[in-house]
Amino acid sequence: MGDLVPESATLQADATAEILPGNIVAVVLDARGPFQELRGMLDTHGSIGVIKLYLGKTATAAGEAVFLLGQLNPPLVFAVPPASLLAMHRIVARVGEAPQPEDQTEEAKAVLKAQIDLMSPFLCESEAEAPVGPDWRPVDLDALIRSTNLEQVDA
Repeated sequence: MGDLVPESATLQADATAEILPGNIVAVVLDARGPFQELRGMLDTHGSIGVIKLYLGKTATAAGEAVFLLGQLNPPLVFAVPPASLLAMHRIVARVGEAPQPEDQTEEAKAVLKAQIDLMSPFLCESEAEAPVGPDWRPVDLDALIRSTNLEQVDA
């Protein structure tokens, strides 16, 4: 997300918060469908979690609803159908101390402003969206417990 979110920042997502255009969201893409190649390049332990700028909801020429998601570095917009998203949750906070860029230069500020401006034509007037996959969690604890064979040891 360019300099909007510092690299290595720990973020907190809320699986219950409504999502509005301009919010930063955490998304998890499905392994099948039009994003399978991108997901394959970025795969991490069976799921891909990335943060994007939520730009709104629109429809394709064929009438399919899509979410518009943007990134800043490089400036790109993705049209993502709901079927390709396992989860989309709004980022609500930074957790702990995130490394801050040392005194951001005027040039860096100008680049960030230009990156954000490049997203502006894609911001859609749309109502708040409910989170996608509110029950999605990064780890399936039940499966982890079932796969772990622990023996109790009497001391």
